[in-house]
Amino acid sequence: MMKSTRPVRKAAAFGLFLFLGALAFPADLLVPSMELISHGQTSGGVFALQTYGDMALQIQGGYKFGGNISFGLTSTNLENTPVSMASLDLSFLSASISIRDVFSLPMTISYFVGQNDTFGSGEGFDQFGAAPIMTSYRGFLYFPTGPLYDGIYQVQGTGAHIQYIPQPETVSLDLYAYEDTHATYPGGVSTQSNTLGNYSGDFRLLLNFPSIKIEAFAGATYIAAPGEPEYRGGLLFYAANRNVEFLTQVGIPYWNPLVDPTPNVNLFYLLVEPRLHLGIVSIIPTLFWHPGYYDQQSNPTELGAFDVNLNVSLGDLTKATLVGGLESNFRFQSSTGVFQLKESPWIGFSTTGVFWTIKVNTKLWPFSLTDLVDAFVGVRAEF
Repeated sequence: MMKSTRPVRKAAAFGLFLFLGALAFPADLLVPSMELISHGQTSGGVFALQTYGDMALQIQGGYKFGGNISFGLTSTNLENTPVSMASLDLSFLSASISIRDVFSLPMTISYFVGQNDTFGSGEGFDQFGAAPIMTSYRGFLYFPTGPLYDGIYQVQGTGAHIQYIPQPETVSLDLYAYEDTHATYPGGVSTQSNTLGNYSGDFRLLLNFPSIKIEAFAGATYIAAPGEPEYRGGLLFYAANRNVEFLTQVGIPYWNPLVDPTPNVNLFYLLVEPRLHLGIVSIIPTLFWHPGYYDQQSNPTELGAFDVNLNVSLGDLTKATLVGGLESNFRFQSSTGVFQLKESPWIGFSTTGVFWTIKVNTKLWPFSLTDLVDAFVGVRAEF
C-alpha cells in the first residue's frame, strides 16, 4: 500500500538538510530493497499486465553522523507511471538523525520524519542479527488488490524515537512520540488540514532469544478533529525447535471506543502460521483473519474475510538454487457468505543477487472460463 507522508515542502527541506550534513561526513549510498512483481490477468477478454514496483534509495551517514535519508518509488501499476526522468515520481520516504550512547547509556534518541518502524512484522529482530522469521503471506503477491498487508502497524509522522537496549542482542525497549501523518481517521487522503494536530505515542518491546522471539506494542492517537481518541496494540510470537516453527501475529490496528465501545472480532488482525520442515519438504499452513481497519484506513471489502493458505514446497534455498511447490488458497467472506478457492503451482530460483518467483493461480471457485487463470512473475534484488 502506498503510504502518505508530511507535506512535500517540509519533507524536502528536512531531507536536503540531512543530505548536506551527510556531505560533511563519510556517507554511504545504498539500495536497501528493490522488488518488481508483474500480475497478468484477463480483463474484458484481454490479457493485461499490472506491475507492482517497490524501490528505495538510502543515504546513510554512518555511525559517526547517525543520520539517514530515504527516497522511494512505490506503485501498484508501473505501466501507468510516467517514465520520463522529468516526471518520475521519486517520493520522500523518511529521514532521521540519531544521538547514540546518550548519558553513556545504551540509549539512542532519534528525530525522524516520514515512515518509521513497522510493528508486528518480525523485521524488528534484524537489529539483533537474527535470521528472518517473517511470513511470506504478505504484500502484493498475495494481496494485489490491497491492502498490502505487512505487519500490524507502521509508525509515520514527525517526532522522536527513544531506544533503550539494556541487554545487547536480547532486549530492546522503544518509545515513539510524533505528530501522526497517516491518512485521515479513517479513510481518505492525507492533507495538511486533516493530519495537523493528530499526535501519537507508541511503546514497543522486543525479546530476542535463540529459539523464541516476542514483540509487543501498544499505542494511542489523539485526533484533533473531531477530538477523538484511538488505540492499537499487538503481539508477535515466534518459536522454533529443530524442524518445526510457529509464528503468530495478533493485534488491533485501530480501535475508536466512541465508534465501537467494546473491541470486536472485526477489529482484529490475526495470523497463525505453523511451519513443518521434513528434509527438502516444507508444509506451511497460514490462517489469516483480515482486520476491518488497516493503516488507519477503513476496509469494508475486507470486513469478515478469512484466509486459509496451504503451501507445500520442495527445496531449500539455503542449500539449493531452485525451489517449487503448490499452494492451495481458500478465502471466505463471512459478511456475505461468499468463498473463493484457487490452486497455485509456483517455482522460485536464485541468481546472483536476485530471487525470481513464478506463480500461476487457477481459480476453481467461483468458476469462470474468462477469469480462470492469472499469473505472477516477481523479481526481488538482494543487495
